[in-house]
Amino acid sequence: MNWQEKLTSQMALTEPVHYIVNDPDNLCFEPAIADLIEQAGAVLFADADPLALRLCFEEWLGSDECRALLIRVVDEQPSIPYDIEFSAKRVDFDISEVIPELDASVLRALLPKDYEQLQSAVKSYGADKLNRNASLDFVLRHIYKIAPEIVQSETDLVRLLIRKHYLGIEMPLVFEERLIETLQVREQFSRWDFSRVVPDRTEFFAFLQQQWLLHLQRKAQRHEIKESSWPDDELVVPFDDQDIKVFVDNLFADGILQAVDFDGLGKDDWEWVGVIADDESRDLLRVRQLFNKLSDQFIVQDLPLPEDSEKWEEIARELGVLNSLSHSLKGSDIYALSAEIANLNSKVDEYFETWLQTNFGKLINTPTTRFPKMLHKIPDWLNLKVCKGQKVCLLVMDGMGFQQWNYVKEHIIDIPHVRVEERGVFSWVPTITSIARQALFSGKQPRSFPDSWHTTAKEKALWHAFWEDKGLSKTEVAYEVTLEKHKDLESFKDRFHSPKLKVAGFVINYIDKQMHGIEGGMPLLNVAVSKWLELWQFSSKIEALLDSGFEVVITADHGNQEAIGQSWPNEGVKAETKGERVRLYKHTVEYSNDKADVLEWPAKKFGLPSDLYPLVSRGRHAFIQKGKQIVGHGGISLHEVVVPLAIVTREQHVKESQL
Repeated sequence: MNWQEKLTSQMALTEPVHYIVNDPDNLCFEPAIADLIEQAGAVLFADADPLALRLCFEEWLGSDECRALLIRVVDEQPSIPYDIEFSAKRVDFDISEVIPELDASVLRALLPKDYEQLQSAVKSYGADKLNRNASLDFVLRHIYKIAPEIVQSETDLVRLLIRKHYLGIEMPLVFEERLIETLQVREQFSRWDFSRVVPDRTEFFAFLQQQWLLHLQRKAQRHEIKESSWPDDELVVPFDDQDIKVFVDNLFADGILQAVDFDGLGKDDWEWVGVIADDESRDLLRVRQLFNKLSDQFIVQDLPLPEDSEKWEEIARELGVLNSLSHSLKGSDIYALSAEIANLNSKVDEYFETWLQTNFGKLINTPTTRFPKMLHKIPDWLNLKVCKGQKVCLLVMDGMGFQQWNYVKEHIIDIPHVRVEERGVFSWVPTITSIARQALFSGKQPRSFPDSWHTTAKEKALWHAFWEDKGLSKTEVAYEVTLEKHKDLESFKDRFHSPKLKVAGFVINYIDKQMHGIEGGMPLLNVAVSKWLELWQFSSKIEALLDSGFEVVITADHGNQEAIGQSWPNEGVKAETKGERVRLYKHTVEYSNDKADVLEWPAKKFGLPSDLYPLVSRGRHAFIQKGKQIVGHGGISLHEVVVPLAIVTREQHVKESQL
């Protein structure tokens, strides 16, 4: 019996018993434990909302399935209704009993997915009881593969930072603080501001962007170095180092680094990937690099397939850049690649949809560490910012996928002194506005609004109710939909002019409206979005929010997918909602087993109202006239489910100068 089985053996998971599980270390989300709970058919409730608990408990009592209910609590959990608490059995989960060799506070800071690997490392290396700093060092070395003692030069340091930030090595703050502490005592690194470049991905890439121009100027033997906030305008990044060079190619291809205007390179210099060219050659080069990278993973399979949500978020972003660029290019070169790119998209969706069916239930309950994993976790995450005195604007761009985000981002990065931190977040399935947007504005799972899942009419009330529960008054909270109707800048500013305002929730419907009326597929949708961003003066609107002291968080309720109609037989049972890529019923529906591109989504298991029975599209299927091509949503493709999450702020030195 392994340690996960030993912990869960405290409960009769297949019996109709409800447990209160005290779990301050998030062990309920440890992958093996989560699998054991799911395989037993037990229900895990991990929400802090007492009303949601009551609803879940009553549904569980009335269920014909005799399986356990696990009510996960932590130290600061609100009170549980008396009748539920009185009749429950209590269980304690404690990671320090599993790994007693390491400091308990260090263990508690870890993500649950790391516990298994850590325990194996402790066994392999025979660690004795370690103090806090030694425990932190042990985790850095064996979980994050970072050994600070071998970082002896600035070349070593840059390699470490590129690997950390580009490969997405996310670690809780306590481990980053320890890494900073061990690096900043080195005399050779005295000029470095580790408090900025170690924890902050955006800050590090801004530094790398500055260093790139210095590299080009050095290569061309120029000396007119631009002003920089970094060490004496000195080039410290060895871009010609082979390990760094490989990463830099990908950083420009992905759009993380931006190409610059520069003259003076030789015809065969590798640096052209980071220089603006007069023709489409550079974009074609980016397409080929991204295509080769993703093909190695999903077609050739030389690289491991994504196993966690963070990796899928990165794939969604990269594939969005690839598709956006390929749609914008013309000529024989891109035409020759188009069929292969389409095949790549299909392969990615095939793997993602399989992964999603296995992992969606775990995602719903995954606690937020540094960034939320799902839309309904965003309001609580925003509240952490508000509690620190930061004004926040949540800008929801209805229907925006990562393809359209690339155009949005282009307009934002032109704003002076702006920082954009790009992430991804998972929408709800089915990926329709009424379900996903209500979850986003309410901070609750859709099972909590069983009477309004089909409408957006209650969004404003749900948004205000969330913030009222956090202690804000109505005058401190704003909400508005169809924000694009305010074309004039002054009219736009009137939406948030009140000095009392602390939180704004705005919706831009333009992309979704265009999507449902577009003829010509994704290329024309992208063109329409690009033109609208210019005409509406999107960058000026964002700059106005920043000037008013807001941190702007941009996301979408769902993305979009190109699809082709496959028709759908006349239904014996009437659908409550007939979407292009989803059908929602109030009863189970029989459909042919040969419909491999249609999936019955387990609503009750995955956080939806228990009386809903969705049929969702896979791949490029649509429930419309056979052969008709559309851009739609409602299904479970990567492009619909994983949407952008971007944090737009002023650069820190600008904020400080305004104080």
